[in-house]
Parts: sequence; C-alpha cells; structure tokens
Amino acid sequence: MRPSFPASAMALALAISSPASGQETRIAPEGHEPPPAEIEQMDWLVGQWDGSGIGDNRAMESWLPPSEGTMVGTFVQTADSGGIQFTEHLYLMEEDGSLVLRLKHFNDDLTGWEERDEMLTFRLVAMEECAAFFHALTLRCDGEDGLVAAVRMGSEGDEVSELVFRLRRTDSSSTAPVCADAATTLDLNECYAEVLERADERRARYLHAAVERISNQPEVAARISAADAAFNDYRDAECGAVYDYWISGSIRNVMTLTCRIAMTDQRTRRIWSNWLTYMDSTPSILPEPEPTR
Repeated sequence: MRPSFPASAMALALAISSPASGQETRIAPEGHEPPPAEIEQMDWLVGQWDGSGIGDNRAMESWLPPSEGTMVGTFVQTADSGGIQFTEHLYLMEEDGSLVLRLKHFNDDLTGWEERDEMLTFRLVAMEECAAFFHALTLRCDGEDGLVAAVRMGSEGDEVSELVFRLRRTDSSSTAPVCADAATTLDLNECYAEVLERADERRARYLHAAVERISNQPEVAARISAADAAFNDYRDAECGAVYDYWISGSIRNVMTLTCRIAMTDQRTRRIWSNWLTYMDSTPSILPEPEPTR
C-alpha cells in the first residue's frame, strides 16, 4: 500500500496545534510557514528500531547521526513470507531554517515507486519534546525506548486513514554521533571509511558463521552466499545513487559512506536473525549486532 496524501479543503483546514483524538498525524493549513528547527533536535532518533508494520509484519528503521545538517535513514517493511516487501531511503535535512523529510520507496528488486528524480517531501508542521510532526507524517517517542512513525493515507470526508508503525529501540549503545571529533571533511571521510571497514568485517564474520552452521546443507549455504553477493550489488547501486545525488557537494563521500554503513548493519542483522538464532531460548551463535561504532 502506498501513501496517498489528502488535498481536500477540509483536510488542509485541520488545526495543527494538535491532531484529532486518536490521530497521530497533522496537516498544515494553506500558507503555513514551517517553524524554526535544527537537526540536533532529532538526535533522539539516532539508532536501530524494530517492531510491527503493515499487516503486523516486521518493520525496521535505522537512523545515522547528523552530518552537516542531514540525517540519513532507512526503513524496511517485510512481507508475509518474511522477505522484503519494500524499503525507503530517507533524508532528514535542515532547509530554510527548518526541517524537511524526503524519501524514496523501492520494491524488493530495487525498482523505485517514484520517478528517477522524484521523491516524497514532508515539511515540518510542529516540533515538540521528542516528537516531530511533518505534514502528514509523524515521528515521536513512545516511552523510553519506543518510536511511533505514522503516515496519513488518502481520506474520505471526515474519516482519516493512517498507517502507524510501532517500533522499539534495539541498540543499547550510546547515541553520541559517530566521528563527532572529526574536525574537517577529510577527517570525516577517513573516520567513516574506518567505520565501514569495521561494519564489513563484522558482516563477513557473521556470514562465515551462518555458512558454517548450515554446511550440512550445501545448497542452502550456496544460496546464503549468493544472497550476500546480491546485497553487494544492491548496496553499490543504492549508495552510488546517493553519491550522484550529492556529487556537487563536499559531503558526497560522507553521505555515501553513511549509506553503506547503515545498509551493512541491516544486512548483518538479517544474517544474525535468519541463521544465527534459535526458535527457543538457546543463546544465539553470535551476539545480536548493534550499530557499528
């Protein structure tokens, strides 16, 4: 199901001070000016989140620390089969003194929902403590370790339809920005390159353990290895597109590296979940992977 955002006069006239009872999302009235905001106000969002999404199937979201006014995020919605239904690539950015969230959707074969140069754009409506309300999209805390992500769908009359995702934080590591001590763009590039190297080394270790565990089923082991090779191609294509998008800016390498780190961490977690855990209370073969630091 793809979001379809309302354009009726009634929807646009909804008050933005607070949503109607039971609603998570807000709509900006015509002519609304986004309020002042900085990316540092969203530092609570940094980390890995896991929970239920469409059809109560598993959904995962990941956000990297801010880098020169931008946070990069990824979202994965699984299908009934347990595989990927669709993914989103997200940018939370400072713009004109406020914040804007932009995203693109991709099917499980990496074909996009939006046209090549098109994306969905959500402008900030209101900022509250541990909550950001964008036009038709909400991100807010839910207790100490919870995240509610909600998007408004097409509505008829007074009835409002929303997709609501309820996720829990899965990483227990500090949310202090990675490479926070880097003083220059070159330093950032070198730091994030080292983080990516650690992420890839861990992925290789978890992959080796998965193949070893299933070595008595060589056909399955071969498919696991083939899936990882396909992931490499997927990551190259996705993060290569990120590089092309930012090619005119000095941040292009940082944006590409953080893209690769986030995708690598998600891949490692998928290997761990599929092949290194047990259905009962038996401890996993390797520790549950946290975001690479």
